[in-house]
Amino acid sequence: MDALELRILIAVIGLIILGLMYYFGSRKPNITRSDFEEDELFQIDPTLEQESHNIPAKALVKSDTKNHGKVVTLFLHAKDGLQFDWHQIKDAAHKAGLEYSDDHLFYRYRRIGNEKEMLFLVANMLKPGIFDVDMRTTGLAFIMQLPGTMSALDMWDTLFPVATRMCEILDGYLTDDNHSAFSRQRIASMREEMRQFEINNP
Repeated sequence: MDALELRILIAVIGLIILGLMYYFGSRKPNITRSDFEEDELFQIDPTLEQESHNIPAKALVKSDTKNHGKVVTLFLHAKDGLQFDWHQIKDAAHKAGLEYSDDHLFYRYRRIGNEKEMLFLVANMLKPGIFDVDMRTTGLAFIMQLPGTMSALDMWDTLFPVATRMCEILDGYLTDDNHSAFSRQRIASMREEMRQFEINNP
């Protein structure tokens, strides 16, 4: 992957992670502001031209007249006043079955023979969104694009246990894209959203 493709991949991920701006604004009373300033949060470069032929296929949000793309995002936060370092994240990712890629992001794949297909990726919540040996961060973003290589529900049932496993290892807490905790009701509603996506996008 060349430098342009990496920048475009990070830009696509940034579209999702812009929602983190609200989190660091402490919209909910039980979530406090981190030690990072607003300009340190991962966000896109608005000057990037996202020409489809330059965007890596695995980074595209698929959308056409029949299938309308949907992006599912979970956030894994460090507890207030704490951060995750590279070694903690790498160890947790390995135990949860994620692979570290040359673009400095973590991926979960489905393997079919000698081939592998991406199910979801994990990015750093702080810009530029990637992981390296010197980094520390207040959280991770799990990003899944639909339609994908399996049914929406199967993909969700792969993503959520991985996020939960990493949450246990890192001793953090998970929230959805609205930064709400995952109650039993919220988990059930997410699974229903996945079923409805399949119904609406056969």
